[in-house]
Amino acid sequence: MKDFYAVLQVPPTATRQEIQRSYRLLAKKYHPDVNKSADAHEKFCEITEAYEFIMDHWTEKVSVKANERVQDKKYATHRNPDEYEEFKKEVHERAQQQAKMRYEKFKQQHEAFQTSGINDIALLLKISVRLIGILLFLFLFVLPVVMAIQYSWINLALILVTWPFAGIIGWYMYYNRKNYLMPGQFYYSGERIRHLFTDVHTAIQSCYFCPDKPADSVPYKVELFKLKDLKISTGGFRQHNVHYSNKNLSLLIPRSRKAFIIHTISSLIKVMALFCSLLLFPVSSIIWRLIFGMVSGGILSTLVFLISGTKSKVSYIMSYGLIMRMFLWVFSIVLVSRFSMKPFNIITTDAIQFVVTAIIIFDCLVMQLLDMVLRGKSFRPVSRQYPEIIQNMEKGFRVYNDIPLISVIYPLFKWFVG
Repeated sequence: MKDFYAVLQVPPTATRQEIQRSYRLLAKKYHPDVNKSADAHEKFCEITEAYEFIMDHWTEKVSVKANERVQDKKYATHRNPDEYEEFKKEVHERAQQQAKMRYEKFKQQHEAFQTSGINDIALLLKISVRLIGILLFLFLFVLPVVMAIQYSWINLALILVTWPFAGIIGWYMYYNRKNYLMPGQFYYSGERIRHLFTDVHTAIQSCYFCPDKPADSVPYKVELFKLKDLKISTGGFRQHNVHYSNKNLSLLIPRSRKAFIIHTISSLIKVMALFCSLLLFPVSSIIWRLIFGMVSGGILSTLVFLISGTKSKVSYIMSYGLIMRMFLWVFSIVLVSRFSMKPFNIITTDAIQFVVTAIIIFDCLVMQLLDMVLRGKSFRPVSRQYPEIIQNMEKGFRVYNDIPLISVIYPLFKWFVG
């Protein structure tokens, strides 16, 4: 008989949580879309079979404290070899089916992640960090020599401080030398980007964003969710966990090539306005540079929409609750800022650190309070939206979770890149 506990690499006395944790780690390691070895799929099915066998049978019928008792119980439970083989076959088939379903789901999620562009952004940031690593290596390696030549040879003692760090960075670059500057493949190649703008799809609907145009381009996807369950667990001081169980919904809004191009231009304008503001806006406060960049990007993109006669793709994010929270947090930043006209400058006091921390931590609480005051209408968009969005929001679907970071960063991210 196969030792399913050994397959999952857990002792027979493992708890349900330990079995689930080990299964998740092994399934991720041997998933066929991650592990390219020839036996990855078979190993994945074997792990799933063991997990199904233990969770569906032994955890309910066997109470174990030692490996010997487990084996005795196993044989006692299945005295008839035919019954055991039949049960094993049933579990194996279910494991194969489940492995295939999870593999297909994983592929769909992976493809959605690739097409969203987040993978390319993350890869670009990773390449940028590695380029900075090269500059940092050169700086740490050359600094003692330059200091010695410029000032005094005693500065060569800096080698004792800088060269160990340079050695760590150099070892990392050498270890990853084959793919250091290109740690992955960009999904959106030049050819794929060209096809996005030039390919014409069969249009059976009119574009929602430009009603006078056929929906002959890539539809815009809106992701909504509805909270099904919330589980809170605690293991003592500083060991608290919150698990959200959501029902997800994807809506495809018909879009024309004109709308697709205008939406792309709008995102580029917002990003460029933000970068230009961070680099060129003549104030000392970085917070106010960010605010000015977002305001100027919003104004410019709105002008583009008005001139082109196109609706914004992310207007569904601008809800009553979000607008009220924005005014609240900007007002809080104003209170800890100092303004001068001659010369023009904006400076934030040391209290800005407290305000930023409060925004990140308490924004989700403010969301809940506003939702109570507005009687569940705080997530409703201010402007007119695609009918299916409104219909599902009336059923309790939302745009994003009311938890720290997500309630602050997610709407900003969606507003910039959609």
